[in-house]
Amino acid sequence: MRRHELLSPAGSLEICKAVLNAGADAVYLGGDKFGARAFAKNFTQNDIQEALDFAHMRGKKIFLTVNTLLKNKEIETELFSYLKPLYAHGLDAVIVQDYGVFQFIHRNFPELALHASTQMSVSNVSGAKFLMEHGAERIVTARELSRLEIRRIYDETGVEIESFIHGALCYCYSGQCLMSSMLGGRSGNRGRCAQPCRLAYQVTDERGNLLHKKEKYPLSPKDLCTISQLPQLCESGIYSFKIEGRMKKLEYAAGVTSVYRKYLDLYESCPEHYRVEDADMERLLAFGNRNGFTAGYYDMRNGRSMMTLTDSSHSSNEAKAAYQAPEETKVPVALKAVFHAGKPMQLEVALSGNDTEAESHSEKKVCVSGEIPGTAQNRPLSEDELRKRLSKTGDTPFCVQHLEIDLEDGLFVPVGQINELRRNALEQLQQAMLCSWRRNEAVTPQERPTDRMEQNEAIGSGDKPMLNVWLIGSAQQNLNTVLENQMVDMVTLESFTNLEAALKEIHAAGKQAGYAFPYVLRENSEGLLRKQVSVLKRFDRIWVRSYDGIGFAKEELHLPAEKLALDAGLYVFSNEAADDFMAAGFAGYTASMELNRKELAHMENEQAELMLYGYATLMISAQCVYKNYASCIKEQKKESGKQPQRLYLNDRYQKQFEVQRDCTNCYNVIYNSQPTCLLHHADEIGGLDFGAHRIVFRNESVKQMHGILQQYEDAFRSGRKIQPPKEGTYTNGHSRRGVD
Repeated sequence: MRRHELLSPAGSLEICKAVLNAGADAVYLGGDKFGARAFAKNFTQNDIQEALDFAHMRGKKIFLTVNTLLKNKEIETELFSYLKPLYAHGLDAVIVQDYGVFQFIHRNFPELALHASTQMSVSNVSGAKFLMEHGAERIVTARELSRLEIRRIYDETGVEIESFIHGALCYCYSGQCLMSSMLGGRSGNRGRCAQPCRLAYQVTDERGNLLHKKEKYPLSPKDLCTISQLPQLCESGIYSFKIEGRMKKLEYAAGVTSVYRKYLDLYESCPEHYRVEDADMERLLAFGNRNGFTAGYYDMRNGRSMMTLTDSSHSSNEAKAAYQAPEETKVPVALKAVFHAGKPMQLEVALSGNDTEAESHSEKKVCVSGEIPGTAQNRPLSEDELRKRLSKTGDTPFCVQHLEIDLEDGLFVPVGQINELRRNALEQLQQAMLCSWRRNEAVTPQERPTDRMEQNEAIGSGDKPMLNVWLIGSAQQNLNTVLENQMVDMVTLESFTNLEAALKEIHAAGKQAGYAFPYVLRENSEGLLRKQVSVLKRFDRIWVRSYDGIGFAKEELHLPAEKLALDAGLYVFSNEAADDFMAAGFAGYTASMELNRKELAHMENEQAELMLYGYATLMISAQCVYKNYASCIKEQKKESGKQPQRLYLNDRYQKQFEVQRDCTNCYNVIYNSQPTCLLHHADEIGGLDFGAHRIVFRNESVKQMHGILQQYEDAFRSGRKIQPPKEGTYTNGHSRRGVD
């Protein structure tokens, strides 16, 4: 029995069969809806059912990607009917990103395994535990985790862990990227990523100096290849080893699968002799690479060696030459034929051996009867002839491994009757085997949790929305500017030099205090938050930005749910998601930046906070542009004693995106080149009934802060019409266009 699962991608039915034949234990694929590869060929319902039958006959599994954010209409009218026939047919699991979809499936299809997608960005024990408590049977870890971090999650939760071992790497923590969406309207959260990380950018400092002129691809990681690290990964707690590539061709998917199958088997049978042959490494390169390979984040936090820098293209020109098509895997069976005079022919067929296929099926044997044999007039049926006829399995999934014949002499049986007997026996065995995978119980749509308004009060007060001003970056130095403004109801801080003093100032000014957790919570960040817990408990609201943050705040810091609110990275794309989150007692959430005004109008926004002004976060990355293009900030500060300069990405349109370093939590944040500004849309926004409005100040001057707050007062408090900012200095975000 294998101790680990090899999980391969498939973009078509042909590729699905090929990777299963090449040794995959399971395949993940996307249907014609709700998959994170909208531009792949993808599978029809009939294709998926055929794939399920092909896999199940061989003791393998099929996982369906339902890993995009879904809008109200899609959940309310399409999701149930899409999944119902596949659920009945025996679908093994779904891979999910959207929390609303997660809870919808858990409620409506209780026997269907839920796998928390890597787009849920699970990076610590607390995030895994939170999702397990809400139905996850498997966690697909963030690609950025080390082997030690994965081992910690496994040791402390026992959850089934799936991790990527080969293929393309995202620059951003998966599921936290809005760059494609904001710049081109193609949302990675909706399966339409335009891969802006593969485009050319110039890296400049704040004086405009160009760094590393020839290295134009600062956001493009090499492809992942861990074939040499498989033994260590096997010992890290990973159960399922995942190959990336649903957009890749058959030669790539099946070829890479065959190599990893070889070495996973080698490790499991003889770990002391594990060694990767040079020829197999060359084959992997030939199947496809991006300026070589990297072992990814398993052994290092980040670095130049992981990046392509000079060329982001993917090369697979030699894939066909390197590929050797595997033989179709067949299910071995044992046949026992009894042909006696005066009695109907009997043929018993049973699964043979103790292999994976036999162990996967409760129905392992059938017996069928045929016609009564006649008496031979000339040439009686011989054992050799009968053996020849019964051994032909044709295009069935079976092969005859053992055949026992009890044939009485002198009988005549037409060839057609022998073929029909064999065909009936194999068909009945196949149906018996497949029936064990079917779910015959009727399922009907289940209601959402009770109305959240019965459980949570609106986050605003009186007849006007609450105004929450966020101070991040250098804007935090201007706390007094915000505290002096009477309109401001809440001030939210990120990391702050003297958090306790700031908290006292905010409360002394008669305002509520909010604190935003780091975007990513890993071991160093956890330790810092534990040290601050006594202060954090005195804040009025804690904004969590990940499932890790939710779990850590509740389990480790013992903060009550009613004090926690969800930032934009915990996507609320539908009323389903809102109700499911609010049913857990959270204080509120952030309106999705990818919904347009018409879509927001169909949301129940009383517990939502809408950002009216601020630079949108486009990427959060474990990579460091500063370290890769200048030098490590910590070392630079030691040498010079000065605060290092800011770095920027300049695209082909000469738009400039600031890269903010967070050395405390060890990640970079890339901000949009222009602020999102909706202040001049007050008439339309006012009718959406948001419980709170948000203004985010980052690097604005005191004068700019005063101006923006005055515009808010004019537009939202005094009812005066204000003019939009100067064209080319701001963006409406998705307020009008939205995403497909």
